[in-house]
Amino acid sequence: MSFTLERKKILGKGAYGPVFAGRWNNITVAVKRIQLHDLLTDREESAMKGLHHQNVVKLHAVEEDENFKYLILELGLATVNDYCEGKYDGRRPADSSALYQMADGLSYIHGRGLVHRDISTGNVLFALVGDEVVMKIADFGFCKPASENGSFSMSQGSKGTKRFLAPEMLKVMGVDGERPRGNITSDIFSLGCLFFVFLTKGKHPFSDGSIHTISLNIISNNQFLGSLEKKHDYALPLIKGMIEADPEKRLTLENVKASLKL
Repeated sequence: MSFTLERKKILGKGAYGPVFAGRWNNITVAVKRIQLHDLLTDREESAMKGLHHQNVVKLHAVEEDENFKYLILELGLATVNDYCEGKYDGRRPADSSALYQMADGLSYIHGRGLVHRDISTGNVLFALVGDEVVMKIADFGFCKPASENGSFSMSQGSKGTKRFLAPEMLKVMGVDGERPRGNITSDIFSLGCLFFVFLTKGKHPFSDGSIHTISLNIISNNQFLGSLEKKHDYALPLIKGMIEADPEKRLTLENVKASLKL
């Protein structure tokens, strides 16, 4: 194979496999190891091959052996989760620029006819591109195709990180039988939560301090937005619009981007 894998250096765990540090074409990369000939993991590869955007993690190559497939990925400096937990204090974009870049990356993904389904602090990275640190959306293990009107099937139920899931997604978790179709606006809800967590460095818009009640508060629409600092007042109406309980009332990503560019 044309890459080397550091099996003792696990960078994280994606939706369907671990992510290791590695080397490919003389550059340091992240290598995601997934099962061969699995419909869901094949979907991740297929989605990433069609994504080419400055705010989406780049897929360099795909390799396989008799047991696994290996996605050779652009390496990040850290996740937003690392930043919020104080494990990363390196360079980063200005806050408003970081928010714009996250929204721009997700807008591009939606424009490619895909819904991400796991926008969360663990799946957005800081990455070095040239001399600039930019935000990159990663992990497409739960990604699915969406229709022209933004809907997608939920035949296997809702996926993703629970504390970032939209209320309509949480309500169908664990439900047997026929499920309604989902909509890409659930990603916008997740991104609104992520904006708040990023700006407050760890607080959540649906938590009064306890992580155990977040899902219940999301379903009940109990918001706790008071911890946003005054310097981030510009983001408050955006976040409120993105985490609307009614999916049809949520801000579009184009509106979010337009507001952040002012």
